Amino acid sequence: MIRKTFIGFFIALVCLGSTAQTIRWQNPLEVGTNIVHGRWWNEELKDSYHRLPPRAESVVRKAVWNLSKQSAGLSICFHTNSPSIKVRYKVKGGLNMFHMPTTGVSGLDLYATDANGQLRWCASRFNLSFKDTINYEFKDITYFTGEDKGYDFELFLPLYNEVSWLEVGVPEERELHFIPTTSSDKPIVVYGTSIAQGACASRTGMAWTNIVHRESGYPVINLGFSGNALIEEEVFRFLAEIDAKIFVLDCLPNMSTERTELIYDRLIKGVGILRERSQAPILLVEHNYANGTSSQQAVDWFTNSNREQRRAYDRLIADSVSGLYYLSHDELGFTQDSMVEGLHPNDLGMRQYADAYLKKIASIALKEFSQTAY
Repeated sequence: MIRKTFIGFFIALVCLGSTAQTIRWQNPLEVGTNIVHGRWWNEELKDSYHRLPPRAESVVRKAVWNLSKQSAGLSICFHTNSPSIKVRYKVKGGLNMFHMPTTGVSGLDLYATDANGQLRWCASRFNLSFKDTINYEFKDITYFTGEDKGYDFELFLPLYNEVSWLEVGVPEERELHFIPTTSSDKPIVVYGTSIAQGACASRTGMAWTNIVHRESGYPVINLGFSGNALIEEEVFRFLAEIDAKIFVLDCLPNMSTERTELIYDRLIKGVGILRERSQAPILLVEHNYANGTSSQQAVDWFTNSNREQRRAYDRLIADSVSGLYYLSHDELGFTQDSMVEGLHPNDLGMRQYADAYLKKIASIALKEFSQTAY
């Protein structure tokens, strides 16, 4: 009886194995040089998910260089008709922070667009218990339109971690085609702080830069450097290499306290560097602290940093620098409900950031178009 039971169990295992799907894995970096979306220097960065080119290592400060190796704002676009998608990858840093979850620091986010242009978020089944390899699985992607035609997907990469390798897998009988970037799409370029990098979104798609990208349709290049957006000449020279649609300068949260006195001179110089090579609109953004924050000293610091930026803006306008725009603290409209720990936005705050940016960018686009139409 025991022997017959064992034989039956063995046969069942064989049958189960024969019906299991074979997954075909592909590494996007092995497909071509323009597969990674959300950055400018793809030819120089073909072997990594970094945000600044290798030559920047000897130019920018070490902290900026190390942060540029984190994949904030980067994404992989592909088309597949598979209702299930798997992703496996490794990261080099810690999985999470005390105020930001693993799904934001080290996780992925997937969005699907159907043939009618309808965009949908894809919920995932993920396993983050392994320190060696992280696995995501997206199942039952049909969305009432059937699966034969498939969908275009965008996979957003970790906001606060460096990806060492990544593979996308679908069943062998399903198609999988990676979609390259197009040179005709000029990007919105964001130079900013930890908030721009993505702190503290609960998942990568909720970073305000990624929301703006999805809802505006414009490419967005995220050059947010946590704690290190110091309005530095070296960074501006890399910004100036980009053929941008709009430059966004959102650095003030890193320029409070003793750095406030540097804001005026550094902004004047930085804008000058951009104007040497580009006439793209430049948007200066104020510090978005929450009204009613507990520290009066902090409010004074933040208010002073906004005042210094406004002084620089007024000087640039007086000097007839064209294409300058301003996004104020009041327009951003944070409340205490928008924050995680008094500074970084939660998902509600990220939504508010994105809404304010989308409104401002739309008005800039309308004005710039009307000026060039005659």
